[in-house]
Amino acid sequence: MKIVKMLVLVGLMGSSVAAMAEGGGDIVAARMDAARDHAMAHYEQQQQERAVASAHQQAQQQTQAPAEKAGS
Repeated sequence: MKIVKMLVLVGLMGSSVAAMAEGGGDIVAARMDAARDHAMAHYEQQQQERAVASAHQQAQQQTQAPAEKAGS
């Protein structure tokens, strides 16, 4: 009888752990997706800022180049 109770207890404990692990995996996956989305949005914003800065720098160089030729 003690063996049966022990097996039932082990079975119940094992099933509860499996149930928690299943739900926990979903939470972790959702957090990873949210973190990836946040990182990608930050990366896209940095790339856009770099493109704007690069275009601004090129525009400044183009406006300075004709002025230097005219002064020569």
